[in-house]
Amino acid sequence: MPISVSDINSYVQSYGGPQLRTFDKTINVYTNVYTNGSAGMASGTSAASTNHRFEYTGANNNVYNGYYDGGISSGSVIAPQDIVDTMEDIVRRTVDVIEGRYSNRSQDHRVCHTSCHTSCHTSRGRR
Repeated sequence: MPISVSDINSYVQSYGGPQLRTFDKTINVYTNVYTNGSAGMASGTSAASTNHRFEYTGANNNVYNGYYDGGISSGSVIAPQDIVDTMEDIVRRTVDVIEGRYSNRSQDHRVCHTSCHTSCHTSRGRR
């Protein structure tokens, strides 16, 4: 059965897009902070936990538009290497798109020492 470049482009988009939309990963960053007591001895702990979500569940199929090997043209026989190259292009595009979803995140942790609790956190509030 003859296949056109347009058919291949359509297949790449209609099969690649839904797979990319499955990318949805949440990581949890847990921080445990030890507060200092007298003479540098640990007197307590404070913990914080934050979730960071990385996803592309709204990816459009056209993210893969045109991602087929340049050796594929209408009316010609597709060489096996053209299929391999198309798959490489799709994987490369997927990795690039997912990497683009990652961003730097920051967390702000303020350590409060025991002496701070007794001198700063009085009934009058923080100083």
